[in-house]
Amino acid sequence: MSCNGSPVNDWVDLLSMSFSSRASLTISRGPLNRVIKLKRRPGVPWGIELEGSQTRHCRNKCIFCFIDQQPPDLRRSLNVKDDDVRYSFLSGTYITLTSQQADEAIDRGFSSLHVSVQTTDPILRGKMLGLQKPLAILPQIDRLADNGVVVEAQIVEVPGWNNGGVLERSIADLYSRPNVDILGIVPVGLTKWREGLERITRPDRKEAGKTLEIIETWQKKAVKERGTPWVYPADEYYSLTGKEIPPLSFYEDCSLAPNGIGLLAQMINDCSNRIYSEGGMIITGNMAAPYIRKITANTGYSVLPVTNTLMGSQITVAGLLSGKDVVNTVKQSDSDGLKVFLPDAMFNHNGVTLDEYTVEKISEETGVEVISAASIGELL
Repeated sequence: MSCNGSPVNDWVDLLSMSFSSRASLTISRGPLNRVIKLKRRPGVPWGIELEGSQTRHCRNKCIFCFIDQQPPDLRRSLNVKDDDVRYSFLSGTYITLTSQQADEAIDRGFSSLHVSVQTTDPILRGKMLGLQKPLAILPQIDRLADNGVVVEAQIVEVPGWNNGGVLERSIADLYSRPNVDILGIVPVGLTKWREGLERITRPDRKEAGKTLEIIETWQKKAVKERGTPWVYPADEYYSLTGKEIPPLSFYEDCSLAPNGIGLLAQMINDCSNRIYSEGGMIITGNMAAPYIRKITANTGYSVLPVTNTLMGSQITVAGLLSGKDVVNTVKQSDSDGLKVFLPDAMFNHNGVTLDEYTVEKISEETGVEVISAASIGELL
């Protein structure tokens, strides 16, 4: 019923009220209420699991939804469509930001939210989210601003839908909202499993270049007026256009690395002024391979890019590589006697890939020593 005197409605309340080493719980059992006092060692969880802790599912039918275009037989957790304001606050997952979600965030005192904007045009936004009606975002962001809630926003760019002038208007609208702390622009990810879904495309080199021009114009304005670039493109835009990656200092306190923004800059920075060790074969996706080759030139390391046959060749990031694709690529390479290094991003917190391979299983099937590494810097 309560924890340390405050009502408990769900696990978020319990988490926020029981951060210390002691907790006083009021529990209801039948007609009686009783108080239980608990204590724990620092860092040890309470061991309490509440009903209703499951993720609230998304009801949208977004034209770009990655879950709708996944192959069969992946980890069950990868099929969860979440749209949960609680996880947006605590874990940084992105939400639609409906009026109900805004209400809950304000009522519960959530200080920041991650919001999937796509476009500030209500009619277009409704269509992109697969709804039968317009869905405005700016009124909800303004309500959050009035209640002191900060927003980290994201736009998934889909050519022919929300790019070009539409993108520029959306950036302008969000820039004018003082509580939009940062904005990330990412290109739509498309797999080969899109039968029956909306026909959309990824940005090509020319389109990516135009998007970068728009973003860079706003970055210059933001640096002058706010002292920060504020809006950041995904690393893929630099890869698509062949442009140089900005230095890590450009990203300052950018918190969008989980979205593939600033990861390449971080990797390049980690590898500068290093003394190279014994060497081996570095596995990565097609996007990062040219940059890693440049970093490891004249060292004992070779770089082996893996084409994603599970998802499709348009998926080029290392984090979405399958264990089977890695195994097949290593078997076809000249890897005899070499240690093979895999990116940690391939594995979840349980140490398994999308198709449930472990480091040990990859090593067993390839017959070589396989090691996972969080960054290239660990190898140097």
